[in-house]
Amino acid sequence: MKKTLVALLTLVLLCTLVVPAFAADPKNAFENVVMNGNEDEFGYLANPESKRNGKNISYMEAYGCGNGAKGDMVQFKNVDFGKNGAKEMTIFFSYGGDKETTIAAHLDSKDAAPFATFTITNTGGWDKTKAKEFTKAVKVPAGIHDVFVEFTNEESGSFSYIRFAEADAPVAGTSAPATADMGVIASLAAIVTSAAGFVALKKR
Repeated sequence: MKKTLVALLTLVLLCTLVVPAFAADPKNAFENVVMNGNEDEFGYLANPESKRNGKNISYMEAYGCGNGAKGDMVQFKNVDFGKNGAKEMTIFFSYGGDKETTIAAHLDSKDAAPFATFTITNTGGWDKTKAKEFTKAVKVPAGIHDVFVEFTNEESGSFSYIRFAEADAPVAGTSAPATADMGVIASLAAIVTSAAGFVALKKR
């Protein structure tokens, strides 16, 4: 029994030390956060009640985000806003329609109130060769956050990256702790737990 407990404690310790090493690195909010098809970095969240051309939102090389419909979202995972947070958000967007298309950005949860909204008119086409940068003032607190970009009307459009400008002073608000820091905390907690287990077993 004693040998089994020692083995289990050793396994817990090894797992908590190894797993954080494989966690995805945070993305710098102050450089272009360029979309791709890697689900560990980006999520493409389809509105089940709305489709574009009978297709769900997805990554498309020539567009970035393709087949976006009202209520669809792109999730930018683990974006690092540094120690001060952000004062501006820029989106690289292409749109070939006749009406205005509207976009909203949410922080940490797709259900959170928007921290930025964009109204975009025709940029000359739908693919990213026709895209233009659009910038809005924002207040995003420091730390690592997920950013959700949502299509909020039926006009759609495409975008392939977002970027933020760093705030001049810390932005008021709740900061999300860095993913890497959480991994370290978990590892330390496991080490302490394992060490305590070894000590207890040794005393028996």
